[in-house]
Amino acid sequence: MRNLRVEIPRKLFHILGTLSLLIPLHLWGNTAVALIMGLMLVVLFPVSALRIKNRWTGLFWKIIYLLEREENLKTVPGKQAFSLSVGIGLTALIFSKEVLEVAIITTAVYDGVATIVGLLWGKHKLPNGKSVEGSLGGIMLNSLVLSFYVPVFYSFLISVFSAFVENISSNKRWFTDDNFLIPLLTGMFCYLLQVPA
Repeated sequence: MRNLRVEIPRKLFHILGTLSLLIPLHLWGNTAVALIMGLMLVVLFPVSALRIKNRWTGLFWKIIYLLEREENLKTVPGKQAFSLSVGIGLTALIFSKEVLEVAIITTAVYDGVATIVGLLWGKHKLPNGKSVEGSLGGIMLNSLVLSFYVPVFYSFLISVFSAFVENISSNKRWFTDDNFLIPLLTGMFCYLLQVPA
């Protein structure tokens, strides 16, 4: 029961937090997104790793205790958020605004929806423990959302590719975490396909 109680709000926070990066992207471009991600790492990673608790870090710790997985509380709380910062930050530095937009949406929508659908309705497990239902739900909704930004065929290809990336990723190590890999590899995939915006 804790799994559902923590994971669904956690993934909703992930979806909304990640999609909120579209605002600075549209207002100020890739550099703003890269700076926000860098600032998050420089300011919040030491707070987490060194367990700095004071009146300035209170909100951070409230969010962590509300949404973080038990195993991460014992190691580096917010680990996946920091992986996301590195993945999206690098994507912002390497690729165009249009590619970054697709990577942000895919990281938010595919990853969040696949987990929620898998938790609620997943019955058929894939080798890595993810569910067929979650992967299909993530592909369908991500394809739908991306179809407002890129042609439908490309939105489907990107979504299937992201499902593949998530299913080979592991959150056991920093640079194999899906929050790091999905934005970066989605950006690379869009660049190689020359996805029209």
